Amino acid sequence: MSSTSRFKRPKKPRRARILTHEKLEEWLATREHPMPGVSMIDGYLAALVVSPQFIPPEDWLRPIVGDGIAWAPDGSIEEAVRNTIFQRYSQIGATLSGGPKRYAPIYMRTDAGEVLLEDFANGFYLGMRLSIEDWKPHISNPEIGHPLTAILGHCTTMMPEDQRQNALRRQAGEIMAQSWKVVPELVEMLHVSIGGARNIEIQ
Repeated sequence: MSSTSRFKRPKKPRRARILTHEKLEEWLATREHPMPGVSMIDGYLAALVVSPQFIPPEDWLRPIVGDGIAWAPDGSIEEAVRNTIFQRYSQIGATLSGGPKRYAPIYMRTDAGEVLLEDFANGFYLGMRLSIEDWKPHISNPEIGHPLTAILGHCTTMMPEDQRQNALRRQAGEIMAQSWKVVPELVEMLHVSIGGARNIEIQ
């Protein structure tokens, strides 16, 4: 008498839940403790992708979003937040490595449409600080350090605000106001000059 073996059909892999940028911004804004916004996270991720030193996700996720999201259980909204951040990290890396789309930073804007670069710049600097010793030789190189001013000149966390304002020449005001337009080209240049052709992807 023959017997038939029965096997359970394997479950389909659970599709990672991803939030839109708008939903992510809304959720971050409702947290009891202050959380970085989407633009600051985007600047942070851009710095990590072009960094001269590879930093593994387990080392960079907690400094920007904390343990609650870094170790969130499956199926939670916090896991969806983590998935969304990982997806954006991979997207930036793939785009800068020759993807079909050009790199486009996420900026904050006023109701009138004015671009505010401060959040992106603060995030970028926070990402740099994770490997600042590796960045220093590149910052001292005028070909890299001077263009970086287009980002870091808007950073409000590097030094007191009065010192930052004094450090900026008056005639640079108009240039600084329009510097958000050149950030895509600058990040692409940094990726080639510093990060090389390293393709970073989170599976």
